[in-house]
Amino acid sequence: MACYKLHYFAVRGRGELIRMLFILAKVDFQDIRVNEGGVDEWEEYRHGTPTGELPFLEVDGKQLTQSLTIARYLARKFGLAGDTNWEQALVEQIVDTCDDLRAENAKIIHERDESKLKYLKSKMTEEVLPKFQNRLTRFLQQHGDRYFVGSKITLADLAVHEVFTTFLQNDPSILDEHNSLTEHRRLVEQHPNLREYILNRPYSVV
Repeated sequence: MACYKLHYFAVRGRGELIRMLFILAKVDFQDIRVNEGGVDEWEEYRHGTPTGELPFLEVDGKQLTQSLTIARYLARKFGLAGDTNWEQALVEQIVDTCDDLRAENAKIIHERDESKLKYLKSKMTEEVLPKFQNRLTRFLQQHGDRYFVGSKITLADLAVHEVFTTFLQNDPSILDEHNSLTEHRRLVEQHPNLREYILNRPYSVV
């Protein structure tokens, strides 16, 4: 059995999808949460990272960076990436769609100008989020059964669950008019390998 060490901050962020893969696959890993000691700890820690950024994954001492690269590697390793080349492409289509939505939300998180922030929040509510909700609903109906790709849980399902978590924390009603996405979210949360983890993990703004 490989020795896995995930290095990331003490938030969900770009590390949570990776954590959820380990939990779902029931594979042991060291969840090394950086910066719990503050800014000084991170400044010292970053010099030992491959690129000066997090997350990175150690696999038997070898280092891998880029959160989605890590997630795809683990999904293939754990049999959660789709069973055929076509299914793998469909899974990655969902993962990339979720990352596009995450990038749109990041614009809001990092904006400091109040007038621009107000515009971005309005655009998110009125245009961006509905577009992605409809797109993901369409993908679910076209390519999945209860799950997004095929008849079993994959990386795609974890990506959708995770990207909506931050939005739901800010507004619990965002999926009220999207029954299929609501049912899918409930399905993921009821998975026996994930239920306790999702229920008991520490709250994180992002």
